[in-house]
Amino acid sequence: MLNKNKILKVSITILMTIIFAIPGECKFKQNVQDLSTELITDITHINISLSDSKNIKKIENLIKNQNPKALYVEQWITVEKGNEKFMQNLYKIAHKHNVKVYIFIGKDSWFGRKGLVNSLTAYDQYGKYIDGVILKAQPNRTNIWKKNLDFQAQILNQMLDAYLAIHLEAKKRNKQFIADFPFWFSDYQGPKKNFSENVCDYADKVIFLIDDLDKLQNLDIKWNNITCPYNIDLTKHATLITDDDISDMYKTIKSKLSFYSNFNGFIVDSDTQVDFKKLNEEIAETRKNSTKDISIETSEEKDKNTKEINTKSPN
Repeated sequence: MLNKNKILKVSITILMTIIFAIPGECKFKQNVQDLSTELITDITHINISLSDSKNIKKIENLIKNQNPKALYVEQWITVEKGNEKFMQNLYKIAHKHNVKVYIFIGKDSWFGRKGLVNSLTAYDQYGKYIDGVILKAQPNRTNIWKKNLDFQAQILNQMLDAYLAIHLEAKKRNKQFIADFPFWFSDYQGPKKNFSENVCDYADKVIFLIDDLDKLQNLDIKWNNITCPYNIDLTKHATLITDDDISDMYKTIKSKLSFYSNFNGFIVDSDTQVDFKKLNEEIAETRKNSTKDISIETSEEKDKNTKEINTKSPN
């Protein structure tokens, strides 16, 4: 476990003190595969890829076939020509089937005032066509992230300050605010709560971004042990991970974590080539075999003990 002995100071500061606004780069690799409805039969949160956003009929069929709880739109889709018409149609179709629509925004450095400003812009620009805004921030990928716990704590506190301000503005607009950040930020401990649990006070939901397979396998904490609703983000466009990475991450998560009623589901790309149905079958088979092995070992141990008792000579 990564030991974070430094304590986060969860401060509520005047908005003008949120001063970090260092530009970051958001990379994107287009995937032009078709909707993989058979592969995501038990996934209820779907991120619309750029290629799939070109065909609203495909998305409508996806909604009818999958019956998802929510659809997600990446910010780069909104800069495409005709994006307002697309958002309008998507919202209309989604709400017809009682499906929520959220927009992802964010760059690596949007953990302070820049995240606040751009979130408010998204509410104002797309508020008529969305149920909420998701701010995705990965300050650990910026060139100012230092291996210094005091400095990291400052950045995390700035994130909390921005979340508070955005959440208040979202409530005024009768919209939701959702915070998306790397899952391992749960390892930063505050005076009473870890960072992720603190975020629950300043957001309607939390989304854990799975961005590092090594940390996922080695981090020895229950990072999803929070009280507010949360999703797990297994999308690949923002993190530049592969479908093979996602398969490994999904299996690791399923094997290591317990899930309670506040787990809201996995978010995956509409063009994913990961066969989640097959993965679930493999995971179930592995668990079944593990249970059999334990049962066999217990039975053998019992037989051994019985033999030892029977071979003892009476006094």
